[in-house]
Amino acid sequence: MEFGIKNEKITKSLLRATIKKALADIQRDPKRSVRNLVDLGLNFAEGCNQREIFDITQHYLSNENSAYYKLAEQIVNEADHEKLTTFGINFGYNGCTSGAKLLREKEAELGCHIPFMLNFILENDGVLTVDDIENKIHEGMELGIYIYSVVCSSDNLTDLLDMTAQFSECAFVLFINPKKLTREALSRIIELNNVVISLHYDGKTDECINAVKQLREHGCVAVVHFEYLPENMNAVLTNAITESIAEMGAIAGVLYTNPLSDNKAQQLVSDYRVEVVRSQQYPLFIFEAKSDIERIEHMFSNAECLVTFADNGDIYYTSQLKILKSIDAKRTALVDILKQLKY
Repeated sequence: MEFGIKNEKITKSLLRATIKKALADIQRDPKRSVRNLVDLGLNFAEGCNQREIFDITQHYLSNENSAYYKLAEQIVNEADHEKLTTFGINFGYNGCTSGAKLLREKEAELGCHIPFMLNFILENDGVLTVDDIENKIHEGMELGIYIYSVVCSSDNLTDLLDMTAQFSECAFVLFINPKKLTREALSRIIELNNVVISLHYDGKTDECINAVKQLREHGCVAVVHFEYLPENMNAVLTNAITESIAEMGAIAGVLYTNPLSDNKAQQLVSDYRVEVVRSQQYPLFIFEAKSDIERIEHMFSNAECLVTFADNGDIYYTSQLKILKSIDAKRTALVDILKQLKY
């Protein structure tokens, strides 16, 4: 065991040194360095899923006019390199490589599917607390889960940020309203290297634009999420929303809707996302939440097993938010919860 731990430390040290060198190289010569980095990733990729991702990326970067080169320049010139390195290792290595290996071993041992990520919804006056989230993360790490997302609309954002600092090996994505980005919250975010903030955009007001600007000015990575509905679908499908997010300087846009919405609408937006990525005209990673979560889950577990702990104490699973009934989320161990999920 000790030998394994030492190997793990050496691997992470090498990864950290490699990433930092790559970031410096991209600043000097973006196009060649990005291509070299992808080539290196392809050489060391393990499994068909990783190779497929690098193959696709390599294909896109064969286009000299790809907007992804501009995105790479923006990221390395604006974002704090320590933040990029730490979050990248936590997400890519701890979450998707080392953690994924442990996750598969635990699935075989326990006879149940284990999600690659746990999601939490934290609201004011809800049953779910920051302490509850902390307890589930401790349990999740034992199963190989190192990636966590929290939809936070409560006044406990600073407490939540303090909690993430305790899990330096994990990667957190926090979805918040721009109004919650207070001076106190921003100063705490600046100190953290394992957190990425996604800001809600309503397509109208400047609050999100100003919040993205504040994060960028302090070397933080900014993501934007937008809820698509029947009344704003045209703005999504005609590129208006994508263009707005790109103009803000966010590195990624997440398009999402109510899981119970019309499947045709979700498919339209999912197809739109594919076309935007293929066009390579926007310096922006774009995602459609439902379809991309399903795709990633199948890579890890051959099943769509996203688990969400809601603020009212309910537990949901899959991107359609099927409810797990008669379970006390606070007192029931995560392993016992996962064993009761029926797909």
